Amino acid sequence: MGIRTILVHLDSRRHTPARVESAAALALQHEAHLIGMASTGWVPIPADSAGALGITAYQEAAMNQLRDEAQACVQRFEEQVRRLGVLSFEGRVDLSYAGDSMPLAARYCDLTVVTQTDPDEPREAPWPPMQQEVLLQSGRPLLVLPYAGECIVPPAARVLVGWNGSREAARAMHDALPLLERAAHVEVVVFEPPESVEQNHGDLPGADIGLWLTRHGVNVHVSYVPIKVATGEALLSHAADIGAHLIVAGGYGHSRLREAILGGVTRTLMRTSPVPVLLSH
Repeated sequence: MGIRTILVHLDSRRHTPARVESAAALALQHEAHLIGMASTGWVPIPADSAGALGITAYQEAAMNQLRDEAQACVQRFEEQVRRLGVLSFEGRVDLSYAGDSMPLAARYCDLTVVTQTDPDEPREAPWPPMQQEVLLQSGRPLLVLPYAGECIVPPAARVLVGWNGSREAARAMHDALPLLERAAHVEVVVFEPPESVEQNHGDLPGADIGLWLTRHGVNVHVSYVPIKVATGEALLSHAADIGAHLIVAGGYGHSRLREAILGGVTRTLMRTSPVPVLLSH
């Protein structure tokens, strides 16, 4: 098992070069093929577009502009990763919204790299956000980089794993194994209120998952941290305490009126983590 294909989202926003640099670093570490994808999206047709140009001509001109912008993103990606020394890479332009194209492309990759939504930048249409769609619809792990903070995951990283014994957490642990095996230190932490820890984890919380990681050669320490605050906040606080370079956790969501909604812990990590987060659903 390993990381052989990495997908990275491309757009014209200011965080893209850092995102590409992080994805390229992982591609070099794991000798992986790197795919950069830029999606054109669509331009709404204004009510007065039937004037001089007409609706068809307006739509064609608008789409040509969007294709040119996406192709420019791909060209910048190719130039950057070539400078960084990546040997196997490709750029793609997709004629749809990123929220539709990225989850589909991610299914054929081992890891997808995106950036948190920056609250200072305009929100992309449509809703839900692309990052959320990739997490809940692709069936593959998602690496979410902070929009402010360190984006590179070093090969000898300090990794914090949030463990609650769920299916999603087990999936994330398995998907992160290529990174955990290379890490300098992995800390698996059970964050549970004192009144529910034995019910959810037994007498030795985290012991079984710690043994599983040890058998894979991971340098792991398992601990239980009783909490009285939200789990997401506890994870971020503990990550800061140990100087973690990466957080690994299950990605949770449910359907409400046919719209995917993130769970509280996942939402906190995806929106506010100051370090990269690997999530699996």
